[in-house]
Amino acid sequence: MDELRAIDVLGKDWVVAVLLTVFGIVAWVNMASPRQWSVIRHSFFAFRLGKQSLRDELSLQDRTLLALLAVAVVLIALFSYQVVVFNGWVIPGVAVFGRILALVVAVLIARILLLRCLSLLTNEDGGTAEYVDTLVTFTIVLGLALLPVAMLIAYPMHTAWRSWLWLAGVAVAAAVLLFRWLRAAVIGIGSGVPLRYIFLYLCAAEILPVALALQQARQHILLPSHPL
Repeated sequence: MDELRAIDVLGKDWVVAVLLTVFGIVAWVNMASPRQWSVIRHSFFAFRLGKQSLRDELSLQDRTLLALLAVAVVLIALFSYQVVVFNGWVIPGVAVFGRILALVVAVLIARILLLRCLSLLTNEDGGTAEYVDTLVTFTIVLGLALLPVAMLIAYPMHTAWRSWLWLAGVAVAAAVLLFRWLRAAVIGIGSGVPLRYIFLYLCAAEILPVALALQQARQHILLPSHPL
């Protein structure tokens, strides 16, 4: 069995603190509101959140849902940090993780604000409120799905596992993203939005924020010598 080096940049003490905090929050949600798992599961697999009762339970005024969203954002940032560090694109450190976390938060907020602005500018809902709830749900599901991946990358049984673990995590993220885009199309068409407007939304609210985040990462996070 491979042994981790004495100094493992992917398994530093602060990573332990992050994972322990995540597990603590998840345990608290499980005790405080165990029904939240059922709500998230149903909202993830349902193509439409037509039932107002289900949408009401996805309110960010709910402390447990907000806590799960915060956990998901941290896990997405941690996995992203692990990927760029493993591939040698950054100098490892908690400061870099902090910058990546800030980018993930900024992208999520930008998407939600853009959806709100579109609704205000057109004076029509067009399914935007439903899609905001869908966006929150998918972010939580993606973060929780990446939890075991991030944990195994940090502390693998064999260091060689990392070569395919990060690829598995990227595949999971891509699958969730494609499913979310499909949901966006279903919600838009079901709300009477022309397909061309849905395509414009996907470019403006889904692809553009990520492209801007990658550009910021290239300028402020990634090593200058990297070709990205």
